[in-house]
Amino acid sequence: MTRQHRLRTVLGQLAHATCLLIAPALAINAIAAEFPEKPIRLIVPFAAGGSTDVTARVIGNAMSQSLKQPVIVENRTGAAGAIGAAAVSKSPADGYTILVGGVGPILVIPELDARLPYSPEKDLEPIAQVSNNDYGLIVRADSPVHSVKEYVSQAKARPAELSYTTTGVGGPLHVGMEYFSLANGLKLNHVPYQGESQIVPDLLAGRVDLAVMSLTIASPLMKSGKLRMLALLNKQRSKLEPEIPTIAEAGFPGHEIPVWLGFFVPKGTPDAVVQKLAQATRQAISEPDVQRRMLGQGAEPTPISRAQYVQFLNTERTRWKKQIAETGISR
Repeated sequence: MTRQHRLRTVLGQLAHATCLLIAPALAINAIAAEFPEKPIRLIVPFAAGGSTDVTARVIGNAMSQSLKQPVIVENRTGAAGAIGAAAVSKSPADGYTILVGGVGPILVIPELDARLPYSPEKDLEPIAQVSNNDYGLIVRADSPVHSVKEYVSQAKARPAELSYTTTGVGGPLHVGMEYFSLANGLKLNHVPYQGESQIVPDLLAGRVDLAVMSLTIASPLMKSGKLRMLALLNKQRSKLEPEIPTIAEAGFPGHEIPVWLGFFVPKGTPDAVVQKLAQATRQAISEPDVQRRMLGQGAEPTPISRAQYVQFLNTERTRWKKQIAETGISR
């Protein structure tokens, strides 16, 4: 074999190897350029008409405009959001099925129940955080308790007498409040309800002492003088009710219970498709009309980058694991 022939052979091998390396990238770019070619399903793991469902429909409608395909909301309810999450985790990894996931089915329930048919870390890929929802500690307007410190003082003076309500055993609100009780040496009675609409009559009648409720439900009753919020369970004050102090400002830093929503797709979805969906999501929640309608539902838009969202999830996962382990809560 002549030197010239050997050179041609080596160059041919290099060209072939280069094609092998470039071909997948070209294929991925082609997929992203063509995506989406059909309607996208947005799986809401909670009932129609609730704040999560309404928020998803507002965002989905805006996304359909930029993606040039319908984004159809589908409700898959049950098991505190786990059924919908499991359904998405088993769907084809093509970007056409998106989960509207929250802190419960993504971070809390998987730590409480090893029998779940999905693992958020192994089976789901984060796209974007879409909202941060305001929840707080609510009492009736004529309650003698006017601050979180007063509630804690009364609870210490009357062990196992004071009650609080949430919307279910093993949910993030329940875990957060049990951690709050443990950290402050309290013995409280947890009274779980199926929904916030059921909590309100008992709270107003004085059958329960304190409720952990969304600002969306509580705000009208606060404005009418029937309920009062002691503190917001977020790190920052609410845009809807900016006069309400945060739990840290009330004297108890580290006891926030962030209730957020984010979008997820099955693991293995092409990265170019994930990035395109993330961009469409951020664009949707940055639109003034979408933000106005989300805020009306008590959902504050969070147009952060995908990298920031992944970092947030990792930090929150560690925090929830710690709280669940220390409280010993199980399902």
